[in-house]
Amino acid sequence: MDIWLILKYYFIVEDEYGPNFIKSLFRKKSNEGIFSGKLINAKLVPIGSKLLRITKSAITMSERVIILIDADGKPHKELTEHIKSFLDNTDMNFVRIVLLDYEIEEWICYSKGINFYENPSKILKTKLSYKKNQLPAHALKLDCEKLKTCPSFKRFMIALESNNRAVSVQMV
Repeated sequence: MDIWLILKYYFIVEDEYGPNFIKSLFRKKSNEGIFSGKLINAKLVPIGSKLLRITKSAITMSERVIILIDADGKPHKELTEHIKSFLDNTDMNFVRIVLLDYEIEEWICYSKGINFYENPSKILKTKLSYKKNQLPAHALKLDCEKLKTCPSFKRFMIALESNNRAVSVQMV
């Protein structure tokens, strides 16, 4: 008899509309068979002292905590170390930090074939009259095929995949 373990994910984001964006994206792509697993929650948490408490709590509810952070063009190594400084002695086996090169809107730009050099939300505002509160609706329109060339989306997929494979356990 095979038993399939469904892995549970908890997302921590710093963008006000990020939780609903992630929830929409995860559900849509799960239905399409691109992601598998169960979304426990997506929560808005600014980087700071509260991050440790929320992360430790999230670990107790899930197998993987993914912290999705806007790098805003800053060096990734420096930003990762800054985030880790708030996580203190958290078991990093359960935590993945995914840095967006600028912000989550870069995924929309890649998906729509819109070039940007910095601040993708400003480019989207100019080209599409984009407003931040529209972010969750755009999750439903993302083209994952086009996103395969997006470095931050690749990092996101690696964070999911490294613990996203359903595991078959043979019962003896």
